[in-house]
Amino acid sequence: MTDNSENSAPHLEACKLIKIILPDDGTDRRLIKTLRHDRGITRVDTVPVRAVAALQEAKTKRGRLPESTLARLVTVVVKENEASNLFDYIYQMAAINRPGGGMMFLEQLIGATPFLLPEGVPDEND
Repeated sequence: MTDNSENSAPHLEACKLIKIILPDDGTDRRLIKTLRHDRGITRVDTVPVRAVAALQEAKTKRGRLPESTLARLVTVVVKENEASNLFDYIYQMAAINRPGGGMMFLEQLIGATPFLLPEGVPDEND
């Protein structure tokens, strides 16, 4: 058996994943823009999700599921040594502490491939 270490995947960074559930009020877009401009974070994504009782008190009749609401799930991949500070920064910037402001999770990743945007790539229009 031969060693194919030269042909293996590129070096993976030690990273963490921050998941944020936000109300569907534009906070996700403002957060992504701020992360890119103020912190240089490019490994971030947002998708629509259905949320139940994540952003508000779940009220329903006995034996029935509560109605879901539209929310946004934002995922941010960050270097392990920057995760704690960025978690606190996002908490403040997204106003998670406001009523219905959302919730956050921090997870360990096995690793992530570094991603840098090429020089001169223009920002998207809002």
